[in-house]
Amino acid sequence: MKIQFVNHLVCLNHSDKQIRLKLNNLMTDNQNECKEGFLYCIECDTKYPIIEGIAIIVKDMFDYIQNRTEMYGKWLLHCHSKEMKEYLKDIGKTIFEANKTNTYEDGGIWYLPYKWFQQEDHKEDRLMKSLKGGPNANELYDRVINSINPKIDGIALDIGCAMGKTTLQLSQKYSFVIGIDLSFSFIKEARKNMQESRQGNVEFCVADAEFPPFHPMKFDLIIVINLLELVNTKKLLSSCHWLLKPHSEIIITDPYDFNRERILDKKYDARSFRILLEENGFEINESSLKKEAFIPWILKINERIYLFYFVDYIKAKKISKHKVNINKY
Repeated sequence: MKIQFVNHLVCLNHSDKQIRLKLNNLMTDNQNECKEGFLYCIECDTKYPIIEGIAIIVKDMFDYIQNRTEMYGKWLLHCHSKEMKEYLKDIGKTIFEANKTNTYEDGGIWYLPYKWFQQEDHKEDRLMKSLKGGPNANELYDRVINSINPKIDGIALDIGCAMGKTTLQLSQKYSFVIGIDLSFSFIKEARKNMQESRQGNVEFCVADAEFPPFHPMKFDLIIVINLLELVNTKKLLSSCHWLLKPHSEIIITDPYDFNRERILDKKYDARSFRILLEENGFEINESSLKKEAFIPWILKINERIYLFYFVDYIKAKKISKHKVNINKY
């Protein structure tokens, strides 16, 4: 984690979201990077670990680890400081289900499909070669990025950033961009891509879309790509409204597919989701309001199985003083 990134982060335990976190740097690669340590709140003493250079800012660290026990074992074996080992051991005393891997972590069923999707070049893939003149696997990202006007002094947030493809592209249009995802493996890969591209105006962390660790009215743009079936949708929109500056934009894409994970509130389609957006203090861009989009989105499950979706695209703007409580749902 870039040491200066701590200036963007707040504790999740305070509803006003105004308590900035402090950094206890236990191990560093250089003067600008924290490799291992803790973010902590001076008001409530809550700790958020930094492991392998990745800040994990979630409300319930035990629940996070309980769903990733195999990864937890690797953290425990490879962490360097005595403080981190003791912290992880204390959590491990209450773990009751071993050898568990979250579906979006390395080794989970969705890790490789998303990794394939976020690669730059799919031309040599069997399906892509057989569909000459057919769908472009990167069309979704191209549509999103091309629709964004540059804002040299702006700050953007990519929620559910996966391995950071959109985040890194967006950094060419905004002064600073943050990508968050609940998958530690995704964020690890995203930070690797960030370092290889040598882009200094980007940072990634593990965080929940429903409980983002940032100040209100911080962002000039928020992007949410294909996330609705994984979250409480009303909660997500409340968080986004809370985080956006007045009259700032949000871009949402989704296939309205609720088959992969449990549904946390209700199913939506193109019409009902647009109504929900307007009910939650957003004005939909005229081009998005008239009709739903059908952008190809392809996930490669293995060498013989692919999932093909058509994804909707919506651009909207925060227009009201719609009061939201991000702890409400």
